[in-house]
Amino acid sequence: MKNIHIKITSCICLVFALVSCDSQLDLAPTDVIVEREVFATAQNAEQALSDGYYKLFEASVGMTHLIPDFSLPYVGVPDIAFYSDFYGGNLIATNSQVETIWTEYYEAINVANVFIQQIPLFGQYDEATELQHIGEAKFLRAYSYWALLSFYGDKALIGNPEGLCVPLQLAPFNGAKLEPQDIKPRNTNDEVYTQIIKDLTEAIEDLSESHGDNVKTRVRATKTTAYALLSRVQLYKKDYQACADASAEVLANTNYKLELGSLRNLFPLNEDGTVSNFNDEVIFGFPVSSNGGNFQFGIHNLFYYNRGLYADSDFINTMDPADKRRTELLFDGNPLNTTTNVGEKTTFKYNNPDSRDDIIVLRLAEILLNRAEALAQLNDVNSESVSLLNQIRERSGITPVLESDFASKEELLTALYDERHIETAFEGRSRFDFMRTNRPLRNPVLTDEQKTFPIPQREIDISGGVLVQNPGYN
Repeated sequence: MKNIHIKITSCICLVFALVSCDSQLDLAPTDVIVEREVFATAQNAEQALSDGYYKLFEASVGMTHLIPDFSLPYVGVPDIAFYSDFYGGNLIATNSQVETIWTEYYEAINVANVFIQQIPLFGQYDEATELQHIGEAKFLRAYSYWALLSFYGDKALIGNPEGLCVPLQLAPFNGAKLEPQDIKPRNTNDEVYTQIIKDLTEAIEDLSESHGDNVKTRVRATKTTAYALLSRVQLYKKDYQACADASAEVLANTNYKLELGSLRNLFPLNEDGTVSNFNDEVIFGFPVSSNGGNFQFGIHNLFYYNRGLYADSDFINTMDPADKRRTELLFDGNPLNTTTNVGEKTTFKYNNPDSRDDIIVLRLAEILLNRAEALAQLNDVNSESVSLLNQIRERSGITPVLESDFASKEELLTALYDERHIETAFEGRSRFDFMRTNRPLRNPVLTDEQKTFPIPQREIDISGGVLVQNPGYN
C-alpha cells in the first residue's frame, strides 16, 4: 500500500496549499506546520474536508458504479471482455479496475483519518463544530469501508463473519517510506462491519441535523445521513432489528419525502448543468452539476445513455405497463439524442451527455424498503411491511398489494426484492443486493468465491505477502 499512501499525502498537501503559509519561526516539520494552520479554523478545516467528499465521489462513480449494474442482465452491455470480466468468472487480481477501486476508497479513508486524528490536536475553533467535522469524516470512512467490504470481503454479504475483508487503517499514513509496522493484515468481515457501525454510531452523536439549506444538507453528512447508511449496513449484516431501528430514525425526519409527482423531478435532465437539483427524497448525494461545466472538478462517467449500455427488454417487460419507472424513466435511445442506441431503451437516471448529473447515494425509497424487509424478516407477513411496500408501488402508479396476497414470509420477501430491483436499477448497488439475498448474478453459475473481487495483486506484492488473496484467485 506504499504508493497509495504517497499519493494521498500529495493530494492532501495540494488541498492544504489553499491555506496561506507565511514564514515560520517554528522548526517543527513542514507537514505539522501546515496541519496546524489548516485545522486551526473552521473555515480552513472545511476547505480541506471538502477533499474528503471529493475523494469519496471519485471512488464511487464511473466503473465503480457501473459494475454492480451490469453484473445483472437488466443492463445490456457490449459483448467484450472489458465488461464480461466482472460477471463471467474471468476476473484476475491484476485487473486495473480492481486496483483502482481499492486505491480510491483508501484515499478517501486516509483523508478522513487525517481529520479524525488532527482536529483534536490542532483545532482551535468551536468544539461542537470540531466534533461535527470529525463526525463527517467518520461518515466518509464508514461509507468507504462499506464499499470495500462489498467488493472485497470474502463472502461478506452472505454471512461469513470470520472471512477476511480488508485492512482497517484507522490512522493516517505519515511518511513516504513504508515501514514494516505500517503493513496491516486483512481484518475479518465482522471486524470491518463493527468498525463501520462504530463510526456511524459515534458520528450520529456529533453531526448536525442540517447544514442550513436544501443542497448543503444533502451533500454533507447529517444525523439522518448517518442513520440512512446505518440502515443499509445493518441490513447487509443481517441485523434486522438494528436495521429497522435505524430506518425508523430516518423516516421520523419529515424533511425527506417521496417524490409523488413525476419521477423526472427526482432524476432531472439537467440540461443547464449548473445548478444542483436535489429533490426532497434525496438524503445524500454528490453535487456534480454545481461545478458549472468546469471539468477540472470531475464528471461522473456514467455512460448509460450514449456509449452502448441500455435497459434490457426482458427487464422492461417484467414491469407493469403503467409503472412510472417504465413510462417516465426509460426512453428510446438517448433522451438528448434519439439517434443513439436506436431500438433500445436507456435509463433517464444520470442522463446528461456531459456527465454533469448530481449523483444520488442515499434516498428515502431505499430506507422504506430497508425497514419493510427487516420487519418481514423479524415478523413474517405484517401490515407495516406491506404498507411500506405500497408507498413505493403507489407513487409509481401501480396497484397496491394486501397482506392476504402473501401466504408466507418468503413470498413477501420476494415481492420486496423484486420491488427493490426495479426501484434502484441503475443506481450502482444491484450486484450487492442480489449477492446478499442469494439470487444469481448475470452469470448464474458464478460461485460465491467468484462473486467477490480479488485483492489487487499489487497490494499483495507491496505488503510482502502480509495481505493474503481471496479464495479462488491464488
